[in-house]
Amino acid sequence: MTAFISPCVAHELGLMPVGVKPIQTGEMKMHNLQKKRNSRRGGGHLTFSFGMVALVATAICVSTAPSPLFADGAKRPKALVVMLDGWRADTVSNGLTPNIKALADGKWQPGYKGAWSLSASTVRDGTTESAPNHVAIATGMTAGKTKIMWNPDLISRGTSANHLPTWLVRLTKARKDLKALHIFRWYADLRLSPDYGVQFIFDRDDANAKTLAKMLSFPDAPDAIMWYIDSPDHGGHNHGFYPYSAEYKEVVRESDGYVGEVLAAIAARPTFAEEDWLVVVTADHGGWERYHGQSSTQCYTIPLIVAGLHVAQGMIPGVPHNYDAAPTALAHFGIDVAKIDFDGKVRGGEVAQEPAPRPIEDGRAVYLPFTDGSTANRGSADVVAEIRGAATPVADGAIGGGLRVSASTNSAGSVFLKGTERLKFERGAEFGFAVWVRTSSPQVGDPVVFGNKDWNAGSNPGIALIAWRSVPVKYDFLRIRGDKPGVMFNCGRAGRKREDLGQYNPEYGKWTFYAMTRGADGVVRFYQGRQDGHLHCVADDLSDIALNTGLPFFLGQDGTGKYRHPFVGDIDEFSLWTRALTHEEVRRIFESGR
Repeated sequence: MTAFISPCVAHELGLMPVGVKPIQTGEMKMHNLQKKRNSRRGGGHLTFSFGMVALVATAICVSTAPSPLFADGAKRPKALVVMLDGWRADTVSNGLTPNIKALADGKWQPGYKGAWSLSASTVRDGTTESAPNHVAIATGMTAGKTKIMWNPDLISRGTSANHLPTWLVRLTKARKDLKALHIFRWYADLRLSPDYGVQFIFDRDDANAKTLAKMLSFPDAPDAIMWYIDSPDHGGHNHGFYPYSAEYKEVVRESDGYVGEVLAAIAARPTFAEEDWLVVVTADHGGWERYHGQSSTQCYTIPLIVAGLHVAQGMIPGVPHNYDAAPTALAHFGIDVAKIDFDGKVRGGEVAQEPAPRPIEDGRAVYLPFTDGSTANRGSADVVAEIRGAATPVADGAIGGGLRVSASTNSAGSVFLKGTERLKFERGAEFGFAVWVRTSSPQVGDPVVFGNKDWNAGSNPGIALIAWRSVPVKYDFLRIRGDKPGVMFNCGRAGRKREDLGQYNPEYGKWTFYAMTRGADGVVRFYQGRQDGHLHCVADDLSDIALNTGLPFFLGQDGTGKYRHPFVGDIDEFSLWTRALTHEEVRRIFESGR
C-alpha cells in the first residue's frame, strides 16, 4: 500500500498525535518521490505512522501492458475514473461544467468521443448517502452485495470485511505491471480496501488536483486512477443543492476546473499520442435543498460520462448506474469482466440514435396557448377544450394571456380536454407534455394540475402532475422530519404500483415551467424551469408505465373531473405530444416563455 495524508487534514480529523513530526505535503512529496525514482527505481519507501493509519509512499516501475480487449491494443491503456460527490446531473445541461461537457460532447481531444447520460442512477438497494455509492463506484457492486447501506457501515468496518476489492485492486492483482492510485478527500474512503499495492492520496480537493496533475507529468505516472472530489457535497449541504445556491454553483464550477486541470495534464503528457485513455465521470448522489439520503429522484438522478477513443458518441440509452464505472474501467485493460459478479455493466459501446431535427409542432396533439382567453386547440388531434366551473382569462400569462382556475363555492374551475379519452398509448409509446403554472400560495390538499387518472389512488393507471400542499420529507439518518409544499409527477405502473418523480419547489407568484417526456427507452424525464433560468431534470426507468385509463385528460382536475381537492392557480401554454421530446426541445420551449 502507498499513501499520503496531508498534516492539515490529519490534524482536522484528529489522526495526528501531539509531538509527531508532520510528513511533507504537495510538491515536497512529489520532489522527494521523483528523487527516489531516479536513484532507485522500484525500490525504497517513505514510511510515517500515526494512530491507526500507516502511510507509505512507494514508486513502482511500470512495464508495457499487453493488448487490452476494450481498446484496440495499438496504444497503452490508461484510465481515470472521477466521482464528484453531490453532483446533480442538470448542472451539466445548465452550463456549470464546461470541461466535463466537452468530454461528453467528444470535444476533449481529437479522436476521443463521449457516451453520456444525464439520467443515470445511484444504487437503489441502499440509501442515497455517500458511502453506499462510493463503494459501488469502486467495486461495481450495489449495497445488496457490499452490505454498505449507509455511511456508518463504511466508517465502522469498510469493505475488506466483505472481501470485495475495488476495481483498482482487481487490476493490480491481475496485472502486476500496472500502477494504480486512489485519490480522495473524505476520510471514510480510507476504508475502501487500501491494500495490494494501490497507492492512495488523502488531501483537500484543490491540493489533490495539483498533485494529480503533477504526477501525470511523469512518464511512470499511475496507469489507473480513481479520484473522488468532495467539494460539491459541502456546497450543497451548507447552502443548497436544489434550488441551486450561488455557493453550490461555485463549487461545482470549481470542481469542473479541477477536472479540467487534470485533463489538460493528461493531454500534455509527452507520451499521450501513444496512450489510450478512458475517462469515466459520475456522482454518488444528487440532492434536494440542503440534504440527500432520502428515496427521491432528486437524489437518485446523477450523470455518467464515458469518454475514450473506442467509445460511441451519443446518449447512453435507458438508466445506467454509477457502479457501471468499475467494469467499464477494467474492460479497458482487457480484464474479462464477465467472470466477475458485477452488478454494473460495461458502458460506452451503445448509444441511442439521435432523432433528426423536427418542428416542435410534429406530434403535438393538443396545444392551448390561451391567447386572448381562447381555449381553441391548435394541436393536430380532434380534441376540444371545454372550461368547467370557475375559470377566467388573465392578461399576464407566461406568453401573452393565460387561464386562471379557482375553487368557487359553487363549482371549482378546470379544463376538460374532450376527445383525449380516445388517445391510446401502446406499451413503450413515446409521450410528453409541457405547461406553465403560477400559484400564489400552498394548495389545499394534493390537487392535480394535469392528468388522466383517478387520483384517489396513486397506483391507479394514468399520469398526474400534482401540486401538493405538503409532502412528507424524511431524512432518517439526520432524524429530520417535516412537510414541504412541492410539485411532483405521479404515474401508475404495471401490477398496481405507483411511481413519484420530484419533488420540485414552487415559486409563488411566478410562472414556473414543467414538462415530462417518455422516450422509446422507457425513461421518463421530469423537468422544472425556474425564473433564474435553470432547467432542472430528474429521471427514472418507467418502462412499465400504465398510460391508458379510458378517462380524459383535465387541466386543474384528475381524470374523473371530481377530485375533492381542486387546483387553484394559473395555467398557460399547455402542450401534449404523442412523441418524446429531446432535451434541446424542452430547453427551447422553456426559453420561449422567459
